[in-house]
Amino acid sequence: MLICVHIRRLLLVLSCVATAARAGAQPLPEGPVRALDGRVAVSGEVVATLGSLDDAAWFNYTDYERNTLRMMRLGLSASWRPAERLAFVGEVRSEDFNRPSAYAAYVRVRPWRRHAFDIQAGRMPPTFGAFSRHAYGTANPVIGYPLAYQYLTALRPDAIPGTADDLLAMRARGWRSSFPVGSQTEGPGVPLISAFRWDTGVQLRWKQGPVEVSTALTNGSLSNPRLLDDNDGKQISGRVAVTPAVGWILGVSGARGAWLAREVAPQSPSPPQRVVGADVEYSRDHWIVRGEFVWSRWSFPVPLAPSNMGTVGAIAAWGEGRYRITPRVFLAGRADRLTFSRLRGSVPGSGAWPWDAPVTRLEGGVGVYVQRNFVLKVMTQGNWRPAGRVHDQTFLSAQFAYWF
Repeated sequence: MLICVHIRRLLLVLSCVATAARAGAQPLPEGPVRALDGRVAVSGEVVATLGSLDDAAWFNYTDYERNTLRMMRLGLSASWRPAERLAFVGEVRSEDFNRPSAYAAYVRVRPWRRHAFDIQAGRMPPTFGAFSRHAYGTANPVIGYPLAYQYLTALRPDAIPGTADDLLAMRARGWRSSFPVGSQTEGPGVPLISAFRWDTGVQLRWKQGPVEVSTALTNGSLSNPRLLDDNDGKQISGRVAVTPAVGWILGVSGARGAWLAREVAPQSPSPPQRVVGADVEYSRDHWIVRGEFVWSRWSFPVPLAPSNMGTVGAIAAWGEGRYRITPRVFLAGRADRLTFSRLRGSVPGSGAWPWDAPVTRLEGGVGVYVQRNFVLKVMTQGNWRPAGRVHDQTFLSAQFAYWF
């Protein structure tokens, strides 16, 4: 019943926006609303996605327990610049018509007028990687998310396996995993990097010519960003991006942060999650192509018997592209792969298995710009893995995204 209500609401919004877009004499607003001589700017977005139901395997489940292919998001952001080198920025979002919550709230200070050096503090954009900086419905050429930023592994920050067998038993169960140490209730796991929660802390950013360097000290870790700290550690992250020529962007990133809640391992400091990554982007004429590589490793308080391994790892890589056939119509696609390190259980002769089920994802389709800031997309997505309730599943989805 609840799903039917959401679908009716989504269809109503789609109808209203499409009607407004067809009214050539009354186009939708294309820019932020400004006041006080431009010192205050307010912008918003509406992103609605309707797709095939993913209720058996949750290939597109998120750490906020949402389905990225069946989601309605409303967002409102604002910035206030009371002084030349001081700005306050905030954003409020509502997903699936739930109560709005603060997605971003930070202050930005530029101490020197002649130097591109910023200090940001609060809940702010992440420092690691490239995809987290892309808006959900605007810069994303397809509808789904890269596996590294969305797909839930079996690991949880509030519960851990006691043995290697406990972890192997949860392969492909990231949407509802459970472990004997810590919380005894079933719950969602964590992705390699959460794209749905921004970091909270302090960030420094400096740009000189083609080079941009940023570093941050924040709560939680990439897979479990926190508004308030729940352990004894912090995360330090950094990224260096270079623009060697027009159209090119090359980036490398790294992060290390405490990922387990304090109550899971109260006798020792929270073990870290370590992540390194590299990204590349090239755009020319009608083309834009991006790719990213992410390697993540999580540590445990004690090794997992009988393998005696105190860490597990994962590697994700994806590439995507968009080609504009006309100024309004484009084709887009993404190829994605997520693999896991191997772990040996207690079953004799069974050998070592990936501690979670590797996943392959392909997604592609077509998009149409109704106007500069209003795009419609229709995509198909295929997922394959060797374990879980469902080993392969294909979804058809449609999305509109409007922003001003």
